[in-house]
Amino acid sequence: MKTLKTFIIVLAGLFLAACGNSQGGSESGAKTVTVAVENASKPLSFTDEKGNLTGYEVELIQALDEVMPEYNINIESVDSEAAQVGLETGQYDFIGGGLYKNPERESMYLFPEKHTGASVIEIYKRADDDSIQSLDDLTNKKVHPVTPNGGIFNLLTAYNEAHPDNQIDIQLGESGSFAERFQAVDKGESDAVVMPSNLGADQIIEELGLNVNTADQPVQVKATYFMIAPDREDLKEALDKAIQQLADEGKLQELSEKWYGKNIFDYEISEEN
Repeated sequence: MKTLKTFIIVLAGLFLAACGNSQGGSESGAKTVTVAVENASKPLSFTDEKGNLTGYEVELIQALDEVMPEYNINIESVDSEAAQVGLETGQYDFIGGGLYKNPERESMYLFPEKHTGASVIEIYKRADDDSIQSLDDLTNKKVHPVTPNGGIFNLLTAYNEAHPDNQIDIQLGESGSFAERFQAVDKGESDAVVMPSNLGADQIIEELGLNVNTADQPVQVKATYFMIAPDREDLKEALDKAIQQLADEGKLQELSEKWYGKNIFDYEISEEN
């Protein structure tokens, strides 16, 4: 009977220990945090033909998880609107999506000290058209339609406001898919399209065999960041250290070369907000 009691006590102790270890996410006491990334934003984050979530940000988050032993990072894929709503409601601790800083966002959320990406805005034109090398050259050119109040619309509008004697004709409308935009330039339906290059643009042009390339210099380079819930100062500090470590080890540059075909960290940031 004494042996049976001892056995029961040992079992109870093991059960309580297991319960204690399950709280907080792992045996090591690591905290579980959840990050949301976009589900169809190649090459940032997307589902491949095997059904696996992958992409630049996905592999970056996995690398961060490896150098942040105090946290277990759980990745969820959602659409961009759901990601931001989830951050607001506390469903997510931080989100990806190649996000810019701006005054409104900075008043509501936390950002890491170091950027983890860059949105490189380029002018795409026919490869045999050397007359277009900057926004100044888009006067009297047919620029592909842009979405009202979108980032490119705001960029072109700001240019026109600063250059009253050299106006770009901004056509509003549906821009179409990335492939459709480049095909319009290739066919001569548009003289140029202004858009980010870090959304798989070069890969699309190559796969379709289009006679399209970029102007000599990018129009604008904006730093992009993860966006963190306002009450997670602890997570921000941990991400700051981890991101800097990956940068020092060359991991950020390695992932950039893999997913963008170039080191986006070589670009000089032209604008923060």
